[in-house]
Amino acid sequence: MTSHMDVADPTPGVDLAPGVDIGGGRSALTTTESSAAQRIRMVELMLTLHRRVHDEESLLDLLARAAREAVRLIDDTDWAGVTLRFAGEPFTAAHTDRRVLMVDQGQYGQGDGPGLAAMRTDQWVAVTGTQIRPRWPHLARIAETAGVRAQLATPLHAGNRAIGSLNLYSVRAEGLRIPDPDVLTVLTGYLDRGLTDYTAAHPAQDVGLTVQQLLRDRRVITHAVDILVLLNPSTTAADATKLITDQAARLRVSVTQVAAELITEHTPRLPPPEWSTPDAG
Repeated sequence: MTSHMDVADPTPGVDLAPGVDIGGGRSALTTTESSAAQRIRMVELMLTLHRRVHDEESLLDLLARAAREAVRLIDDTDWAGVTLRFAGEPFTAAHTDRRVLMVDQGQYGQGDGPGLAAMRTDQWVAVTGTQIRPRWPHLARIAETAGVRAQLATPLHAGNRAIGSLNLYSVRAEGLRIPDPDVLTVLTGYLDRGLTDYTAAHPAQDVGLTVQQLLRDRRVITHAVDILVLLNPSTTAADATKLITDQAARLRVSVTQVAAELITEHTPRLPPPEWSTPDAG
C-alpha cells in the first residue's frame, strides 16, 4: 500500500509528489547517498516528472517520461513500461521498446504475470527467466524470444487502489539488482499522483477505453509520419507531423483521419490470390 508523507519543495514552483522528499527529518534519502550529487540527481528527476495530469495527453506524457527515466537511472534496466487496468482489460500505456509490448501481451494473454501479480497483491514482483518458466510458461517463451531475462514490477495506485504497475525488463539472467530506493520512490510517487489526479478528474467515464483510444490514435499518426519520412528523406518527423496537422485543419477533420487515409494510400495492396483447381485426372 502507499503511504503519503509531507514533502519539501526544493525549488520554487516545483510541487513534489506525495511520498517524495529529498530533505528534512523524514528524507527518503539514505545517509550514504545524501551527497550533493545525489540530491541534484533527484531534483532533476523530479523536474522531469513534474507534470500536472488533467487529461489523457498529460497522463500518457507522464507515463512515457517515467518509463524513459527508469531505463536511464535504474541499474540493469534495459527497457521499461507501464501497465494500467482501470475497469476492463489491462493494457500497456507506455513502453520504451517493442520488446515491452511483446512481453506484456504475453502476460495479458495468459491472464497473469509479474505486472498483473504486482497489481493484484500490491507488492513488488521480481523474477528471473528461470523463476518465470514454471509459473508462467507461456510468458516465459515470449520473454525468451524477446531477450528478456529478468523482470521487476512495482504497483501503481490511484488513491489507495492498485491500478497499474511500473515494469522493468533486463537482459541480466541473474535478475535485476535491488533498484535505488530513492529513484523508485520518486518514479512511483509521481505516477501515483498522476493516476490519482486523472481518475479523480474523470470519475464518470470509462477512462481505460479513452486512454486506449488515444494510444491507438497516436500509433496511427506515428505510422503516417514514418511513411512521409520514408518517402521524403529530407523531411523530418516534426515536418511530417506539421504536414498532417495542417492537412487536417484545412479539411476540418481529425489528425487521426488524415493519418489513416495517408497510410491506406501508401500501403501496397496485395494481389488477389491465384486460385488453382485440382487436376481432374
